[in-house]
This record gives sequence, structure tokens and C-alpha cells, in this order.
Amino acid sequence: MGRGHHQFGNRLSLSDDHGEVGSVSWGGEHDGAHGQRTMIEVKGERSPAVVQRLRSAFPHRVTRLDACADFDAPGAFDGLLEPLLAVKRKHRITGRRDGDWEDFPERGRTQYVGSPKSTTMVRQYEKGKQPEYRHLSRPDWVRLEVQVRPAKEAKTQFAHCSAADAWGASVWTRELAALVLEDHVDPHPAGTTWRKSDLETRLSWLCRQYGPTLFELFAEVGDWKCVGLTLGEHLAKGRP
Repeated sequence: MGRGHHQFGNRLSLSDDHGEVGSVSWGGEHDGAHGQRTMIEVKGERSPAVVQRLRSAFPHRVTRLDACADFDAPGAFDGLLEPLLAVKRKHRITGRRDGDWEDFPERGRTQYVGSPKSTTMVRQYEKGKQPEYRHLSRPDWVRLEVQVRPAKEAKTQFAHCSAADAWGASVWTRELAALVLEDHVDPHPAGTTWRKSDLETRLSWLCRQYGPTLFELFAEVGDWKCVGLTLGEHLAKGRP
């Protein structure tokens, strides 16, 4: 237990032999700013399992989504920088740099492409040269990261996206992924309004209206497949 970060009053952290795994923060004097929000942070290899658990138990919308790819080889930074800047020039995207690239490159370099306020931004930086990671002696460790801020109804769509899907947020991030990740990424526009079909609208209403009942049923039968089978049985009984 401890004091929460980001103006939360309370924080419960969980650790294993390698350090902190995750934490939950809530409450405090600044409840007016956070309301009834609870902040959950998870780190490392356990993140995917927790993500799936949260997505299945707590339907939500996403305000920001980050996905990264790590590289660790001599010359990785310059090798990635070339296609990144080529995409930047082709699509006429603004960017900026952090760090002293000329006189103190050993302190780490960062290249940003896109605006932090736009729906998509990419940053490339030397992760292994950050002060907290220098003890690992991995100076060639480079991270390429896409940051997505979905707009309007896209926030619902991105709540279900995979890390690879995040690179599909714009034409230029898909092109960059094809160049450096060797993977085709399907389009998932972050700035467009995704219109629900009539069926999807009715299903959304059903989940909002009867969500607590469905979760209660899930807790009783054990998995969502059994929830569906149980509902099917009840619907069959109700038919003439």
C-alpha cells in the first residue's frame, strides 16, 4: 500500500521477484478531478492477459492507445530512422527531435513524427540509453512506438484492437509498419466515425440495460460460451 500517483490518494502495488508487476490507484483529496475512476497499471509480459480480462469484464472506450516494437542490434536506430523519415517526407508530416544528437548521442536520441494532439503520432527512441536502463548494457535497444488518440466512435473500436491493429490508425502508420515490421496491417481509422448497424445498436442497448445480469450469469456458469448457450436455451423455451 502507498500514496497514489497522478493525484490519486491510494495505491496498491503488486510485485514479484523481479519488481513491480502492476498497481491499482483510487480515491484521495482530488476525487473531484478523478470522480469514481480507478487507475490500473500493468507492466511487462503479464499485460496481454490483464488486457483481455479487463476487456471481457468491463466494456469501455479508449482515449489513448500505445503500441511498440523493440529492436536490439547494432545500427538499429539509424536503420529504423531512414524509413521513418522517408514516410515523414512522403506524407508531409511535421516532427521534432529530443536529445543532443550532435555532442551527446550517448544520452539517447528521440525522433517524433506527428503532433501529440493529432490522432496518430510515432516516436523512435533509444530505450537502452535511458538512465533507468543503462545498467542493462544494451545501448542498441531501440523502441518504435505508435500513439493513437481515437476520435468519437473510433474510441469504441480501438477498445478491442490488438497491438498490431494500432499501427493501422492512419495511412502513413500502416505504410511504416509494412516497411519496418514486415507485417500487413489492416486499416483501423482513428479519426473517423464508425457508424453502428441497426443490429449493433440494439445489441449495445441490450448490454447497457442487462449488463449486470449477464455478468451475474457469467459468474455462475464460468465462461461466455456457456452464457450464450444458457441464453439460447431460455430463448428456445420462450418461442411459440
